Amino acid sequence: MTERRVLVVEDVPELSHLLGMTIELDDRFTPAASARSGPEALEMAQVHRPDAIVLDVSIDGAESGMDVLPELRKLLPEARIIVFTAHGNLQQQEKALARGASDYIVKGGDLQPLLDSLAR
Repeated sequence: MTERRVLVVEDVPELSHLLGMTIELDDRFTPAASARSGPEALEMAQVHRPDAIVLDVSIDGAESGMDVLPELRKLLPEARIIVFTAHGNLQQQEKALARGASDYIVKGGDLQPLLDSLAR
């Protein structure tokens, strides 16, 4: 089985590190890169060509995760893009899906829903 390469876009260093470690410990995935801002996410996506992206809504820089989402989708049309956010509301979920997200997951204590979504 080929490991799915995952780009993590998260501006909180501790959470980015936790996500990277969790992904690395799951034999279905391998961390491809990490980014803290929209421009950095686009650069890392271009360079590393990940199979999946975990994208926070609130990231550093002028662009939010929602702003960079359509650009990531154009750049990597086959990649799974999982919006992973603390801001869980139906309107934002619909907006994320309309902009090209594969899934929308609200942050919580359990990372299993995120891993399950990445595996799809």
